[in-house]
Amino acid sequence: MMLTRKKILGLSVSLLVSVGGATAHAAPINVPWSPDASADTEIEFESDGTTYYGSVREAVGERRGAALILPGSGPIDRNGNYVDGGITPNTLAYVAEVLAERGVTTLRFDKIGSGRTSIDPADPPSFTEQVDGAQAAAEFLTDHTGLRGDDFAVVGHSEGGLTALALTERIPDIGKLGLLAPLSLRYFDLLHAQLNRNFDAAVASGQILPADADALRSRLDETIAELRAGRSLPYPDDEVLAAVGFSGSNAQFLAEADAVDPAAVAQTLPADTDVLLTCSEKDLNVSCGQTDRLFDALAGTDVDYARLINASHMLAELGPLPATGLDINVPLPLSSEFRGVLDGWAGKAFA
Repeated sequence: MMLTRKKILGLSVSLLVSVGGATAHAAPINVPWSPDASADTEIEFESDGTTYYGSVREAVGERRGAALILPGSGPIDRNGNYVDGGITPNTLAYVAEVLAERGVTTLRFDKIGSGRTSIDPADPPSFTEQVDGAQAAAEFLTDHTGLRGDDFAVVGHSEGGLTALALTERIPDIGKLGLLAPLSLRYFDLLHAQLNRNFDAAVASGQILPADADALRSRLDETIAELRAGRSLPYPDDEVLAAVGFSGSNAQFLAEADAVDPAAVAQTLPADTDVLLTCSEKDLNVSCGQTDRLFDALAGTDVDYARLINASHMLAELGPLPATGLDINVPLPLSSEFRGVLDGWAGKAFA
């Protein structure tokens, strides 16, 4: 059976970057629809020959700490938006706003290929280079504030949580970690779970035949095995797998990211590391069952685990609405649950 582009997109709708459109009404909450950028200062720093552009948000009142804010997967700008796709949840800008109110100076930046940070299409960044960029940003923020160690946090959303954990292997004295709906399994294991769930849904809805789904599963399993063994993509022209990232230009990134096991890194963190870990029952990308594994691995640290009820993967307020994966295009405010959790953790961690 031939798969159309429409069906391919249907298979990938709830992966790390969701697509689609919907209309929704969030529960009433007293937060702005768009964070105030007037409090930001434009900055730039260098890493691996690339100039990154970003924003420093100064603490309100007395400075109590500093935090680097890291984005999730894809070309996300400093505010947490996929501007080219019209997806503007402002997740990272809201996080900066909450932390500033708690006396924490933050740095967030445009990933390569987003905002003002350009990309060479012929040379996409690897995961190692992504961590390089995060390290350069951390060093910039330390130079700017003079803070490190227990006064310094790295806060990562989704894939940014994996980047944050990888960064702790380079900067072992990071005192605090915010892991917000983080990638909690090895990268390929998460993609495998998400894709198989979508294959099941496609069969159930009649989009594809069971035999076609089985063939896709077989190619997915072989692709993961080959990349983990350090070999090339066995199906570089597979339209379905390429649509969800298994392409020649992305293979190195995926293999390097998959080599980092979040739980294994979490088990090596110093006992005095102050960690905030979140998940949400309405997150279609990262489940609380997956973050439970990471929570167990963080048992040797000072970890606060917040299991939210009505937040989307982008930490937006869904209220009583069911999770659909299509709400990402709706300008929802920051989750009231999450805002309270982040505010409380920051108030305690940076007291």
